[in-house]
Formats: sequence, structure tokens, C-alpha cells
Amino acid sequence: YDNATDSFTDQHHIQFSFKQVYNRTDKYGFQRTIRKYEANQYDDPEGYHYSITERGNQRSIQINPHWEMEKRLIRVKLSSKTGASIYAKRKIEVEPVFGNLKANLAFKRLSVRGLEKAKNELGIILMAGNLKKMMKIILSSRQQSQKSSWKNLVNKFFQLLFYSEVSFVPATCK
Repeated sequence: YDNATDSFTDQHHIQFSFKQVYNRTDKYGFQRTIRKYEANQYDDPEGYHYSITERGNQRSIQINPHWEMEKRLIRVKLSSKTGASIYAKRKIEVEPVFGNLKANLAFKRLSVRGLEKAKNELGIILMAGNLKKMMKIILSSRQQSQKSSWKNLVNKFFQLLFYSEVSFVPATCK
């Protein structure tokens, strides 16, 4: 981006000049301000080839300045010492959980819409993951110690279920 000319240049050295500002409303009614930039016209075949689309239209870029500002702020936060340490923990603590949900439990999308419904569905899915994890712990402890009775195993299971910090039960579940 060149601030002096208010234009962008891509990897093929095609310059995109500012054309217009417009508002776009999404299906939820949220309005976004978009800045549109179009590729400049070129007479030479090399520049002309990169400045048009396959259909022959002029290439364009739509930029949401608010979104770009938010992305810059997040990059600054993540590159700070504190942000880097938090992000490093996330990779260890959180990402494997979502990877397990996607790969092993085949959970890739929510089937409901709305914040409360989504919280409830995600809570049930996370509980299923927690139950699976707890059963592995119980089974491994059962194999290690054949002396423990079934009653102790059941008690241990429910202790893990209800007193574990990783359990998630949404407050709105009815």
C-alpha cells in the first residue's frame, strides 16, 4: 500500500487505484464500509494480462479499513512478549482439543444458529470429549490396579466429571 497515492501494488507490479467507498450490509444486518480499488489500464500485453480477470473485467480489491486496523492490532498483541506466551499456551492447551473434536468426533460445524443454542451444542460436544478423556483415565487406572473395585472406579469417574476444571456445562442447558 502506498499512502501518498492511496493505491496498492501486487506482486506483478500492477497498481490498483482507489475508485469508491460503499457500504455493504450482511445477512445479519451488520453494515461494513468498504474501499474499492481497481487495477489501472495497461497497454502492454504483460500488464494487461494481469490487470483483468478471466472474464475480461478489470481486477479489483475490496478493503475493509476497520477490519485491517483490527488485524494490525492483533498482530502487535501477538508479537509482544505477553501475547507470544499466551499464544504458545493456546497451541498446547486448546488446539489439540479442537483437533480431537474435528478428527475423532467428526465435529466440524454447529448445526444450530444463535448464541445460546450454539453455546449449548458446543457444551454438549465438549462434554462428550471430556467423557471420552475421563473414561480413558479410568480404564488405564483399572488396568494398573486390578485390586480397585468397580464402586471406586465409578466414584472416581463422577469425581472427575463434576469436579474437573476442564468440564463445560452451559448454564442455559435445560
